[in-house]
Parts: sequence; structure tokens; C-alpha cells
Amino acid sequence: MSLFNNGSCCGNGNTAGTTKSKCGGCVCELLNQIANARMNGNFCSMGQQQVVQLVLKGAQEPLSVSPGPTTEFTVVSFDPETCCAVFSYRQTGNETRTIVLDCRCICGIICVPQYNGGGAPSAL
Repeated sequence: MSLFNNGSCCGNGNTAGTTKSKCGGCVCELLNQIANARMNGNFCSMGQQQVVQLVLKGAQEPLSVSPGPTTEFTVVSFDPETCCAVFSYRQTGNETRTIVLDCRCICGIICVPQYNGGGAPSAL
């Protein structure tokens, strides 16, 4: 059973009698592809864990979980049955935290370039 069924923050949670995935939409599909390696070569990170910035529905700026710059999240997992996307991020002091979001609450994903030795972004 989903944590977000029947009263999801962004989805209607009611899929009875339908065959369409309740996790439809480009953001949910992209998270599924990134987290579950369903595409030939991740378009953002080429097989490495993807780092992203997230724009939530209704927001004008990417998400920041604490005062300061935009938070960069690492995609950990995605469950297309529950629409739950799991991300990790580093808090001030390098403490790693985890956040779980309903993919239907995310309206945009910004891929953060992977750097090799602090130089230019890696080739895609």
C-alpha cells in the first residue's frame, strides 16, 4: 500500500477502473527511467547515480530544504506502483539525509552536470 494513496498531495489517488498508470507524466516516467536504468545510457549521467535539482508544483524556484542555495539531490530509487521517489542529499556538515516525494508533486527536474576532477562537465 502506498504512503500517498487516497489523498496524495498531487495525484487524485483514485485509479479504480482505469488501466492508465497513476504515476503518468513526464517527471514520473523520467524518474522511473533514471532510477531503474530502463533507458540505454542515462541521458544525464551516463550510468552514474544522477544528481538533480527539483522544482515542486506551484514553486517558482528549485527546492531548497534549508536556507541557502538550491539543494542537489541524488536519485536513489523510484517505485512506479506507489509513485514514491527516494532522494538523498547532504545537509550542512556533510550529514546525508533522505527525502521521499510523490513524483506527481514534482513539475520539473534539472540535471546537475557530473564533473571529472573539478573540470568541465563529463561528456554525455
